[in-house]
Amino acid sequence: MATFPIVAAYAPSGPHGWPVTPTQTVGGHVTEAEGAELAELAYSQIPDDEFRATLDRAFPDFSFFYLGGLLGHYRFKVRSHSVADGRADLYVVLDADKETLDPATLRWVQIADGTVDNAGRSHPFYATGGLASDGLVSFYATWSGVRTAKAYLAHDTGHRDRIGRDIVTVLGGFAYGSTPVGARSASAATIGASSA
Repeated sequence: MATFPIVAAYAPSGPHGWPVTPTQTVGGHVTEAEGAELAELAYSQIPDDEFRATLDRAFPDFSFFYLGGLLGHYRFKVRSHSVADGRADLYVVLDADKETLDPATLRWVQIADGTVDNAGRSHPFYATGGLASDGLVSFYATWSGVRTAKAYLAHDTGHRDRIGRDIVTVLGGFAYGSTPVGARSASAATIGASSA
């Protein structure tokens, strides 16, 4: 059986390990509620030109290298991708070989609705993505209304290039979001067979 880069591993509502409200995921996989419809997750090996240009403009003191996808044994396991009670969420856990990269060096880089989503900090990393308090490398996003976003797993190498810029290696990622009901476009989603 082929190994998919994104696998469905839906679980009931539960803690996501990040110090934000709400503290629990919606849980499961409910794709439509209250006039909102989730876009299907679409895996991407490398960000498009617009993503890369937006990241470079916002963080000129960083040097981004694009690996061209996840490392061999890495997979994204989707635990919650649902909409309910006026909010949507996405909770993804990284299934990875801990010997390859130190989990503490793994982060996420996200562009949502055209801007780098980093909570206004001095680095490009997404606030609720990386090594969480529960010991899992994960990604958690919650929102209401219409949203378009692309998130990529990134390795903060701890090194600098010749001109002093922090080196970040960007691995594979995915596009996600929500649209008004009926406006959903066709997507080349690559969620594999269910697997815990």
